[in-house]
Amino acid sequence: MIAVLDFGMGNIHSLLKAVSLYTNDFVFTSDPEKVKLADKIILPGDGHFDKAMQNLNELGFTSLIKDHIERKKYLFGICIGYQVLFEDSDETNKPGSTISGLGLIRGKIRKFEGKANLKVPHMGWNKLFDIKQKNSKLLKGIPNESFMYFIHSYRPVGVDRLDITANCHYYGESFPAVVEKETIFGTQFHPEKSDKLGLGILKNFIEI
Repeated sequence: MIAVLDFGMGNIHSLLKAVSLYTNDFVFTSDPEKVKLADKIILPGDGHFDKAMQNLNELGFTSLIKDHIERKKYLFGICIGYQVLFEDSDETNKPGSTISGLGLIRGKIRKFEGKANLKVPHMGWNKLFDIKQKNSKLLKGIPNESFMYFIHSYRPVGVDRLDITANCHYYGESFPAVVEKETIFGTQFHPEKSDKLGLGILKNFIEI
């Protein structure tokens, strides 16, 4: 069974519809007891990192997710669900401070900045590059330079290259767009909003 976590972070209707294309064995839930029974967890959502971690902590999901991973079960983070996989973020209401993430993947979440004419958020269709097909379960059958739909102002930095299975280029910067580490998977983009190839990524996770 797949548990799609309801932790109050943005529009997930399109994700639930996409998941239902490939399986009926899933539940959208904020109930910790149902999450404990799941073989796989999908951590979706849009919004701020600090609010996402606050909600995960208050609902008791932080410890449940870490226990899930310790038991070698599968996890897929999407957008803000991707960013909270990392160590920390400076997307807080207190300038100069950071807030801890789940710490499941090495790296830190930082805002795009420092370049002339840089448009933030990075929003719309962009290509995946450097796809590591041989090392990827998530990107099986996904060609290099496939377009995916992004909407974000922050991205991971300092990520172990062995955990990155695809990058994206934005204003001359290459940032990790897909990570995979053992049973942990994540995409900065929204696969459920990325047409057939994006849906293929979601299908790959469901079929692992």
